[in-house]
Amino acid sequence: PSDQQVFMDAKLKQELDAILYLMLENQAPESLIQRLNGLLEDPEVLDYATHFYLISAALRKSSVLFSASFEPQQEIDEQFSLLQLFAEEERIAPTIEIPVEKAEPEAAAEIRPAQKNSGSKTSLYLLITSMAALILFFASIRFIPNKEQVAVLAEAVQAKWAGSGEGMAIQDPFYNTDAPRVLKSGTIEIEFNYGARVVVEGPAEFSCKSDNMIHLHYGRIFSRVPRQATGFTVSTDEARIVDLGTEFGVQAGVDGTVELHVTHGRTSLITGDEKKKNILEVLAGHARQICDQGRTVTEIALDTSFAQKIDTKTGLIWTGSKVVNLADIVGGGNGFGTGTREQGIDPLTDAYATFDPASDAHPTASNAYRRFEANPFIDGVFVPNGAKRPQVVSSTGKVFADCPASSSRYYAMILNGTTQTFGGGGPGLSLDGTAYGTSENPAVFMHTNQGITFDLAAIRNALHGTSIVRFESVCGISQTAPTDYGMANLYVLVDGQVRFVRTDMQKGQSCAIHLALSDQDRFLTLVTVESGDKKVPAGYNSEHGDWCLFGRPVLRLE
Repeated sequence: PSDQQVFMDAKLKQELDAILYLMLENQAPESLIQRLNGLLEDPEVLDYATHFYLISAALRKSSVLFSASFEPQQEIDEQFSLLQLFAEEERIAPTIEIPVEKAEPEAAAEIRPAQKNSGSKTSLYLLITSMAALILFFASIRFIPNKEQVAVLAEAVQAKWAGSGEGMAIQDPFYNTDAPRVLKSGTIEIEFNYGARVVVEGPAEFSCKSDNMIHLHYGRIFSRVPRQATGFTVSTDEARIVDLGTEFGVQAGVDGTVELHVTHGRTSLITGDEKKKNILEVLAGHARQICDQGRTVTEIALDTSFAQKIDTKTGLIWTGSKVVNLADIVGGGNGFGTGTREQGIDPLTDAYATFDPASDAHPTASNAYRRFEANPFIDGVFVPNGAKRPQVVSSTGKVFADCPASSSRYYAMILNGTTQTFGGGGPGLSLDGTAYGTSENPAVFMHTNQGITFDLAAIRNALHGTSIVRFESVCGISQTAPTDYGMANLYVLVDGQVRFVRTDMQKGQSCAIHLALSDQDRFLTLVTVESGDKKVPAGYNSEHGDWCLFGRPVLRLE
């Protein structure tokens, strides 16, 4: 080549390096994408770009190349088919218009003007298929993988292991060369290096094959795959599931039957043997069963009962429910059905206790805010009285500025419902003819004067950042109260600010609550206070008959 050609090649290489890097980081403007597509029509440029991306894939520990080192011919064929699938999707995908960014004059001077090109998608198609051919070539060489850490044990709830898994602790590593792990019982969550998180329900046997791939011998797993980990693969003895931006569950039986349940996004399901492989796209809301050694694939009903998120600290196992039951938390649970009905919290002793329907005590307490340590989702409890000093309603010192005065007496406790006859009233609780405090219609029973603050941040953290969008409930004074003297004020506060209030509510009256919440809201507080306008006969306490309740009190999740 001439000196001019060598000089131009060096300049072109520098330009290609810049464009390919921006493409790799998803930061290339449309003008550079068009420029690249024009350049790729030159076979030498296409070859250079292919090597660039191949090296990048290796440096990023590509699961495509890595997994090919285990069972070369079978896995090479599958990965090659997938690359062809991705390439075809790119070729036929509709063009997306991206606003052209105005480049600085200096930057514009270093990049050649974009050339007109009608075959942009075709060039990208050629690029990807050429990469597939190169990967096929390199993967045909039988590599011996080095021992590398590919994932860690992120969470565990009552996990019991067999064999090599015994003694595993949080943040212990999984290696690509490990023998299969056996989880006898309990639930764990694995975080892979690429960002995918997999919840495994025991009993199960699995192997972490790479930083973007798990092999499930038997058991149930649920995978959540962020954008950067697209391509995460779950393999079984009979099928392979490749993520295309999803959340999905896989169940593998010891008899070889496999089920795929896609809750969000889409997956690519690969079945069949070496002679005939089938690639099927399975979308959100759909499920497939694979049997007969991968030869039979049938559509089945979607199973939404997979454990999707767990939390070691609280023991929470979330199966995708969109509501957190606050009555369940009051009863000692985690908001998803683990609490005990007729168990509650005494605001004077700040401890869990079992309801005693025979008790007729009306204790008096100061308005001190008492931290509650027995449940991380409850920040604290108190007996409201704004007469002498500000009413603190959170562990961070948030104050209910307009808290009214009270007698500082209360009855019973903050309770996860009841169906019993007690205090001269009952049985149970009801509003508008509907029984509350039952398993079907849970309720927080809060006779005046009592308050409880829930820690929304702790709930979000246990759900790995899931947003809480709303608090919903129906509130009032139960129709089963023993007399007609009840009159109370009911409040809902967020971070000390009153967001809902109904004053002078009387027996049988009710009101619905729909309160929007943001990710910045930390504390949700429920308060009941006796009404200052209440009239009771001589010999009755001022809080008599104030059977306040919050029926179906739930936090709605995003």
